[in-house]
Amino acid sequence: MKVDAAAQAAFVALSGDANPLHTDPLTARRLPFGRVAVHGVHLALLALDAWGAAATGISPGRVRATFRQPVGIDDEFDIAVDGGTVRLTVDGRLVADVRVDPGTAVPEPVLGTLGDARGPVERSIEDLAGRTGGLALAGDAEAMSARFRNVPVAITATLLAVTRLVGMDVPGLHSMLSSFDLVFDGEVRDLTYAVTDVDDRFSKAVVTVEGAGVRGTVVAFVRPAPADQIVDTGEVVPGEFAGVRALVVGGSRGLGAAAAQILAAGGADVRFTYLHGADDAARVARAAPGSSPHRFDVTDATGLDTITADGWHPTLLAWFASPPIFVGARGVYSEPLFERFRSVYVDAFLGAVGRLGPEHLDAVLWPSSEAVDGVPGMAEYGDAKRLGEAAADALGRQHPHLRIHAPRFPRLRTDQTASFVPVDDDEPAPHVLAALRALLGGQPG
Repeated sequence: MKVDAAAQAAFVALSGDANPLHTDPLTARRLPFGRVAVHGVHLALLALDAWGAAATGISPGRVRATFRQPVGIDDEFDIAVDGGTVRLTVDGRLVADVRVDPGTAVPEPVLGTLGDARGPVERSIEDLAGRTGGLALAGDAEAMSARFRNVPVAITATLLAVTRLVGMDVPGLHSMLSSFDLVFDGEVRDLTYAVTDVDDRFSKAVVTVEGAGVRGTVVAFVRPAPADQIVDTGEVVPGEFAGVRALVVGGSRGLGAAAAQILAAGGADVRFTYLHGADDAARVARAAPGSSPHRFDVTDATGLDTITADGWHPTLLAWFASPPIFVGARGVYSEPLFERFRSVYVDAFLGAVGRLGPEHLDAVLWPSSEAVDGVPGMAEYGDAKRLGEAAADALGRQHPHLRIHAPRFPRLRTDQTASFVPVDDDEPAPHVLAALRALLGGQPG
């Protein structure tokens, strides 16, 4: 089973939860998951629908759901019903589980209409303490029944109100649904909510939901906002990278954006690539005068030809291309995930070097990170990175004129390393500058 773009759009219309995590690929790419995610409540309703199909004629009385990992658009997932437990897995990894206790039939409620579309409210964890409000049941009952045939409309409508609350209001823009535990014991109406606990150590909020026919709790996190792309280049010595023609692959955000700005500040002739997010790339270009952004898909090395079509050719290749990295699961090794990493860190990298011609390059920067060492669920990333380091080393031995630098950075502040738990992240600019100086021989001031 999968949720495709059309099903996602239909759920957004049905629920009113239009959080950009679920609707905007350009915004979602800069959030911890790195791409558009299926709503947790959508997954829970699909699980409930499967449970209802197996438990013919039985209505849910209590529903408890825990969301362990996001599921992306078009990700294939399996739903397995085992009595009162429904497990959702992707490539054998448990991504969500829903536990259902039987109850009595719940009458169909009177539903209001969804309000006019608006953007989600932006709130910090400090804004949430003590917040209260109403939780309206709204939407198209016929569409709910058609989409989730084996779930009572009252339960569907309540869960849609929960996703709307979390995604649009509390916490709102920077939200991530973690779990819910709801008991249904009569006609559902007149719901209210109250934030009863806030833990700023983990950016977590507990919301109590209660009213006629339903009571329970919802747990959500305030996810970190995207990191600032613009870095301080004040430590760069003017002219220290003069004469360098640098191609920064993956230069519209993160460490690649830092490298593009630092190189340009040091006098290098910089061209950098992006795949999505032309606006992000344009912002980096404005912060790196003289640089130019170019759209490039690393899976097709022939795209480099358009970057060099005017006779410009890099002397430095800086490889910062990366898919989302924190997507593995503890205790489960995913071969498809490893192949996804390898295709970028090894295959695409070597393909780009081959297309550019190693004999025309003077230097290659191929960075890695220590941030994931010992982190559960990162085995696939670690294996692919080690292969990439070996590939970079072999490249240097095959072409002795090439200067190769493959540093392992500590944990640096980027979109990829953003965490719900406060951690000590270093600013990227000093580390990227040091790596470039080590490779190119730039001089500190």
